Amino acid sequence: MFVTITYGIESITKNYDSAPTVSSVLGSASVKAELGFGDNVRALVNGVEQSGSAVLTDGVRLTIETRANSKAV
Repeated sequence: MFVTITYGIESITKNYDSAPTVSSVLGSASVKAELGFGDNVRALVNGVEQSGSAVLTDGVRLTIETRANSKAV
């Protein structure tokens, strides 16, 4: 299953054996290193913020944005 992850103007497509959760994608050191984001971010699918436990479907585009003016959890 493929998930496209976008941060700013950068984008990567990752292949997963099983459906990943939002928190597993955001917590992935390789994804963070490739796209260059930190811990204080939020994940959006079609403009709607997703919880960490949300399961991603095949072919989805996950957009990562920084949380401006808010504390990291």
